[in-house]
Amino acid sequence: MPSNVPNRYVNRPFLRWLLVGVLLIAGAMGALWYNEHRAISWKDTLDPFYWWRRWHNEDLYLPQQDLLLHGNHQLPEVALTFDDGPHPQSLPSILATLQRFHVHATFFDVGENMAAYPNLVRETLAEGNEIGNHTSTHLRLPHLSPLERHHEINDADITFYRITGQHLYLLRPPGMDYNDRVLAEAKRLGYIVVGYTVGAKDFVTDESVSFIVHRTLDRLENGSILLLHDYPDTARALPAILKGLAQRGYRVVTISEMIAHLPLKPRLAAVQFLRQQGDPYFGPEVASCGTASASQSVVKVRTKKEYKVSQSN
Repeated sequence: MPSNVPNRYVNRPFLRWLLVGVLLIAGAMGALWYNEHRAISWKDTLDPFYWWRRWHNEDLYLPQQDLLLHGNHQLPEVALTFDDGPHPQSLPSILATLQRFHVHATFFDVGENMAAYPNLVRETLAEGNEIGNHTSTHLRLPHLSPLERHHEINDADITFYRITGQHLYLLRPPGMDYNDRVLAEAKRLGYIVVGYTVGAKDFVTDESVSFIVHRTLDRLENGSILLLHDYPDTARALPAILKGLAQRGYRVVTISEMIAHLPLKPRLAAVQFLRQQGDPYFGPEVASCGTASASQSVVKVRTKKEYKVSQSN
């Protein structure tokens, strides 16, 4: 290049590449920050149809499958859920912390654990919390035969009924692993399947208490469903999680409360379904659904479920 060409022309390619590099680094850092703080998956983030469904409150509850995915986007509340219990090494501490903070949670308990520790089941309910079905032995439901799948769900309810005289109406499949057959069987047995939006990854044994706290608090939004586990590290993390929720202005609710607070259309569908199953939480005063209380025929089937299944074995 001739020596008389001004330096500003020589430097232009370098400046362009420098600007591209800065933009790429900024984009990568922004993506990393979003990944750590996102309240929804990357798939949904990039899906325009998801945002359309979200705008119309169609991402909360799917009535065809009776599947709850999210709470009300307009309310500063989150549902606190604990899977895999009850465990005597951690549940008493979790219950004491919930009582100290004056909040309640939903526990998705495993049937064989309930059978081993029935007093913990009764204590959980006595302190104002609710219990859902996490199957009988924590097997992944899509890989089972229809009969095995039925027993894996229903036997947990039988155990719970023998301990409490009550039935279960909420189901979380182990690993949140489900397909159309699982959803159909859950619906047939009278369950709403409950998903989650924030997973603390507290099932990973080498994760610190600090990681559990920050992973939970960094991905919150109105209507989040928090997935924790009935484990010792989670019990130690819970006070900091509840303090962080309060500082951010979130109210802690159970899954049933979250359902009762959904916008009108999904609330009508969910509450009507649960009433038809005889769920005692959803009396006529909970939501103005314009539906009668559960029919006697449906309730009769639920209350005789233990006898009917035992006879079929």
